Amino acid sequence: MLAPSSRLSTTSTSPTSTQQHIISPSPIPSTPETQNTPAYSPTNLTAFSNEVALATQTPRQTEVFLDDIPIDFSTSLTVSPSQRDYQGGYFPELTIPPYLRLDDAWKNIRELLPPPLQEVLCHYEFTTSLTLANDDPAKAAWQTYVPEMAQNHDFLTNCVLSVASLHLGRLYDRKEDKRRMNALAAARMNKALVRYRTELENITQNNAAALFASSTFTAVYLFRTSAIDIENLIASIPPDTTVPPPDVANKMLSCALRTIWGLRGPLTVLLSGWNWVVGSDLHPVTAREWWPRTTTPATPRALNEDARLAAIEDLLTNDSETNLDAQHREHLSEALLYLRQSFNLISQLTLPERYPPMTAVPYSIDDTTISTLKDRGAIFVWATRIPREFLALIEAKNPHALVILAHYAVLPGRVRNVWWLEGLGADIVTAVAMVLGREKWGLIEWPARVVGLELERGVMGERRRGREEGGSWEMCMDVI
Repeated sequence: MLAPSSRLSTTSTSPTSTQQHIISPSPIPSTPETQNTPAYSPTNLTAFSNEVALATQTPRQTEVFLDDIPIDFSTSLTVSPSQRDYQGGYFPELTIPPYLRLDDAWKNIRELLPPPLQEVLCHYEFTTSLTLANDDPAKAAWQTYVPEMAQNHDFLTNCVLSVASLHLGRLYDRKEDKRRMNALAAARMNKALVRYRTELENITQNNAAALFASSTFTAVYLFRTSAIDIENLIASIPPDTTVPPPDVANKMLSCALRTIWGLRGPLTVLLSGWNWVVGSDLHPVTAREWWPRTTTPATPRALNEDARLAAIEDLLTNDSETNLDAQHREHLSEALLYLRQSFNLISQLTLPERYPPMTAVPYSIDDTTISTLKDRGAIFVWATRIPREFLALIEAKNPHALVILAHYAVLPGRVRNVWWLEGLGADIVTAVAMVLGREKWGLIEWPARVVGLELERGVMGERRRGREEGGSWEMCMDVI
């Protein structure tokens, strides 16, 4: 008998390095386990929290809102005629085999949803949830513990429905079906963010874990929708165009920045509620005690790449054209230092003899050889550590900040077989190339080559080496 993979093992341990290095990579100082959970006050983060929320709350203008069905947790489901029309208009008649409902963690919520959304929820439970992490305990957290939290937080349910809809949209062949599912995803995310923003202003022990999960879903949503928007922007440019219109270049850079802001959302929650989140059932998602303490290059190739990044510092020092004051130079140097540390960390997490590839994600360690990265969460560390002032320099189109951003794109660009990250590296480099202009393309030649861009053929040319469309193989239950 088939059983849902919510029975994933939650007792397996993280890999242990041959060296006794223990660290939590979180930017928040950890507290002793025996210490009572402090009531952190988020008041000093209100402005930053609102910035993150506002950056993700604006409805997507390109979407048509087809979904106006509310989630009512107070009454049982009664399918209205309008809902039946909705079902017949957008979804086929599908049934969930009863033998798959051995232990339905979503039962209480599922019964309150119309059949179309029940099918979306089913897709999350058996497929999408397994794509959010690459180790068994974290997969179990996304599949088993999220529905428990969603019982009391409807914004989390809407986030789940949004991301699952995006995943389904990617798997469809017809453009009409893709647009329909993307519109459903946008509608559900907008519903979630209205309540999410209110809750974010008062992070407590009761909502911290749900807010962290929702902010992570929001980041996944922004990764995927940014890729969709960039594809649409490029498609709007005539094929024979050599210099893209400035408004298109600006919009593409905004899409690239949207992914960085998406990663700052979980940070906002962790800054105020680290103990509450790491002490919850989401502990396998947040804790990284087994990561190496030192971040030094682990291979000769890593040494070479570290030297490439260090050379960018010379550009900052020798630049006589750009007016860089001491404060701007400091923010650029700090972001570059964090990027070098991230590259070095990942070089250690791809060592098979130290971290055996049990449930690792495929990762192109040298742009030709596909190895494994034990924890893909390492590629997001840089975006959560860079100062807000560095993001302001990117928004101001500072060329040095753009060059550093393009080099960061190498990290997500090397990840393979993760649907919500596909094309992200190429998208970021493409946006940077458009804004920098052809005369500065030499500064990003290496990251462009790594992510599969041939700049001299134009940024509108072949730019998707290794990008895959969804396939039926993703529909299976990945039971480990």
